[in-house]
Amino acid sequence: MKEKLDNILKTTITDCFEKGVLDRTDLPDYVIEIPNNSGHGHFASNLAMTLASSQKRSPRDIAKIIIDNLQDHENFLEKVEIAGPGFLNFIISIDEWYNVLDNIIALRNEYGSLKTGSEKKVLVEFVSANPTGPLHLGHGRGAAMGDTLCRILSFEGYSVVREFYINDAGVQISLLGESVYSRWKQADNPGYPFPENGYHGSYIVELANKISEQIDLSAIDPKEAVEICSELGKEIMIEEIKQDLEQFRVSFDVWSYEKDLFSKGLVEKSLDEIKERGELYEKDDAQWINTSAYGDDKDRVVKKQDGQYTYFASDISYHLEKYKKGFDHAINIWGADHHGYVRRIKSALKADGLDESWLSVILIQLVKLWEAGQEVKMSKRSGQFVTLKELVDDVGVDAVRFVFLTKSHDSPLDFNIDLVKKQDSENPVYYVQYAHARICSIFNKADEQGISMTGSPDKILSRLKLDEEMRLIRYMAEFSSVLEEICVTFEAHRLTYYLTELAAMFHRYFNMGTSNPENRIIVEDKILSQARLFLVDAVRIVIKNGLNLLGCSAPKRM
Repeated sequence: MKEKLDNILKTTITDCFEKGVLDRTDLPDYVIEIPNNSGHGHFASNLAMTLASSQKRSPRDIAKIIIDNLQDHENFLEKVEIAGPGFLNFIISIDEWYNVLDNIIALRNEYGSLKTGSEKKVLVEFVSANPTGPLHLGHGRGAAMGDTLCRILSFEGYSVVREFYINDAGVQISLLGESVYSRWKQADNPGYPFPENGYHGSYIVELANKISEQIDLSAIDPKEAVEICSELGKEIMIEEIKQDLEQFRVSFDVWSYEKDLFSKGLVEKSLDEIKERGELYEKDDAQWINTSAYGDDKDRVVKKQDGQYTYFASDISYHLEKYKKGFDHAINIWGADHHGYVRRIKSALKADGLDESWLSVILIQLVKLWEAGQEVKMSKRSGQFVTLKELVDDVGVDAVRFVFLTKSHDSPLDFNIDLVKKQDSENPVYYVQYAHARICSIFNKADEQGISMTGSPDKILSRLKLDEEMRLIRYMAEFSSVLEEICVTFEAHRLTYYLTELAAMFHRYFNMGTSNPENRIIVEDKILSQARLFLVDAVRIVIKNGLNLLGCSAPKRM
């Protein structure tokens, strides 16, 4: 609807320029929005107000010119009014709303997709947990966010590649090996020293047991044994991470390894390219990149005095390799603790000639878990945090994924276990899924009474007259706009908000029949019943499409 209205306004302004009733100028930014007060129409725009300065006329005069020259040849608009200082308020023809409903029924699983992505290549890197321990709740929130964003982008026509980046070339992997080896030694020698910054939790003991079953660690030099524990421990943890993600309905197209950047000489090659641009220099026997010239607060070391590359060097190479693969855009989903790193990596990319808009970084805030009014901090397995698998096993994939996306990614999230176990309207995912299941039960009842949806809906939709029915149609018309906005803002929580409100509107509509039998969906009037079945089928379609994009199921009964 907004797109149609926007086309009408743009065509009208162009016509006004050609007629000379408005001075030709660049079209300023303006908005088309849904007014908070329904009495102000279905849509409102500030177009006339944004043109006032260039036209040197009052916004109300410009608004009148727009109305007088409106290019609405298909009678899309029923009424246009000028309000306040020059707002344009639009009332859409009721037939257009019926067309929306007809369109939902016709498109079904494809409804909501405007295909605005036009096959643009997008690389989304998310989770990327160090393979030194099980996935925790923060990783889970990033997984839900990244996977949902990938689903929406793909649905909107983008060519999406999902990537998991494994940091396996640094100290943390060596420390994993030392931790595992120490736990193995402590089985016979409890006093064997444990590394100061080692990894704790029962999973380290489990790794020690698994590795010692494969390799006789006692027959190997301790240094070599630690290296074996590092490599095998990493491989076992990666496999476990993959299994946990699969259970969470998250998959990846590419698994990239930091070690490969070094073994293939890509880090050195990337830095040589930057050096050729004159953005690397030597100081204090180290190699530095001139990031301060591109927005960073200071220059950064990429090669230390001992000749070792820094983490930053491999990160620069990793992102440049992404760019060379021909992606139109890259999206990174990182933990909030990486906040200071965003400007640093973007500055390095700019130093190599890349536009900083090529990379978008989404920062995920922490998750706190609550049960029985108390914050849950400890995990039997990790010894430090609750794992994603533990939470999923406790409350289910649907609940975890949905609740992780009920707040903006840049806000901390409280996850209430007691709440999501309730089978009522307080449980956000249950509330939405129940709307879908309730509609399925309505259709079961219709089948029992011999009422079908045969025939073309456009011939009977005019029987829908209730305000609540029209509100549902108007709200469903916004579904594609919500998805389109998410592709721009990356605010995936907007979808959970949208589905929750749509479910609430449906439940209110359904409950009208409790107090007044004439407002039930299935009534004695067969044609009216069919019209209302078309309406609630559309609601079912939108809810199911939305839940699919969230990676949640749409149950037929609950």
